[in-house]
Amino acid sequence: MIRTMSRGMRRLLLSGLLLAAQLLCGNARAADAQDVFAHPLTPAQMSTLLGPAAKPLAAAPGLRGRFEQRKTLPDLPRPLLSTGEFLFARDLGVWWHTRTPFDSVFILTREGARSRDEGGAETRINADEQPGVAVAARIFFALFALDFEALSKDFDTYGVPTGTSKSTGWQVGLRPKLAAMSAVFREAVIDGTQHANRIELRDAHGDRTEILLPEVSILTDGLSAADRQRFAN
Repeated sequence: MIRTMSRGMRRLLLSGLLLAAQLLCGNARAADAQDVFAHPLTPAQMSTLLGPAAKPLAAAPGLRGRFEQRKTLPDLPRPLLSTGEFLFARDLGVWWHTRTPFDSVFILTREGARSRDEGGAETRINADEQPGVAVAARIFFALFALDFEALSKDFDTYGVPTGTSKSTGWQVGLRPKLAAMSAVFREAVIDGTQHANRIELRDAHGDRTEILLPEVSILTDGLSAADRQRFAN
């Protein structure tokens, strides 16, 4: 059951949510995270707010880009920084390659998840056997499909337009409905226009994870053989 999710499964779910949330958004100035949660949205209202970004993303066979992730812990004077690259394939899943400070790969699909560390050790989790993986995959693909009705089943959704008259953007807030998900993160704030620019996750212990995407490309010509090979067993 989700309520008995282990610490490792919580980390796995967090990884899936991070990957999903990042690729929804675009370049926008960061607004006050508290403001967005004063504006609850229905799925229909969310679709209207994100409409310009949703159309090209919904039709894309995939996305690729680079990421910079900063995790701030109350007991550490400086954030923990990691960088790397990612690939999302709509018919396969997500490939997340961390290059620094340690080389590792995380792959999430509808069937399950697997990771490989710098030493080559691999961990596999089957979605049929671990409900937490199934939850991560369900949310992940709902985000990429821009299925706001499905998303609203797991999260309370909020949103506001941002930017200036010359640059229209938006900010989305997510708060988990289930207590088990709240143990993974308390709230998420996503800033965007067309592609992911900034995502912030906060948990109940004061930890904060911020993800910046310097560049994101929509794959309009499908996946190459090399891209598909990344998902091979």
